Amino acid sequence: MTGEVLSVLGAALTGIGWAFLPLTLIPAIRIILPNNRFIKNLSDGLIQIVDVFNYAIGELIKWALPVLVLSVAFSVFALSIFGFSSTKLSESAEYLHACVIMLGAAATLLAGQHVRVDIVHSRLKPDMRALVDFCGYFCLLLPACLILLWSSQSFISFSWAIFEGSPESDGIRGEFLLKTLIPVFAFMMIMQGLSIALRATNEIYHQDSPARPEYIPPLFGDVVPSLTSIDEDDPS
Repeated sequence: MTGEVLSVLGAALTGIGWAFLPLTLIPAIRIILPNNRFIKNLSDGLIQIVDVFNYAIGELIKWALPVLVLSVAFSVFALSIFGFSSTKLSESAEYLHACVIMLGAAATLLAGQHVRVDIVHSRLKPDMRALVDFCGYFCLLLPACLILLWSSQSFISFSWAIFEGSPESDGIRGEFLLKTLIPVFAFMMIMQGLSIALRATNEIYHQDSPARPEYIPPLFGDVVPSLTSIDEDDPS
């Protein structure tokens, strides 16, 4: 792939990014125009697309975890028992670990499993929790991810230009792909934060939101009925 092709591809991706940027402001528009039917339908559609996409990626990438465990275990046993060492095998663990963390972060945010730094969120009422998540999206998540996208452009484009590989001669020649996970991570986190912020606006105005993916608990303190209570209520 020539430098000209890479430049065109980079410019196209940058243009797509700038075109996507106005969508990040839809939660603010929803706050201002809560009863606008077009904006409500658009936001609900975005929620469904983002949640389904990130959920699917999370379900797919989780299978890299057992492969990661097997890779590390095989590398350790091969070295300690047979004296065999492989740079590609040891580096594959790093690649798998990076993929799990970077590609699974948005699905983890969707499931609400990231560690919160505040101590009051769980004690608030649902509408106040929604307000905290709404403000957190615009004040913390979105700015941090945009900075990450902007600051990573130069070294990622350089890495692609030289098809950067492992510093070891017998290592994996895919360092440029590994670094590409950085903007992919930031983009997926922005998308998931957008979905949560849109759900937050629905909660603030007591409007319905699309159903969450299967096995993902509701947001903002809604109670999920247990299997025991379901069995007790079901006469069959």
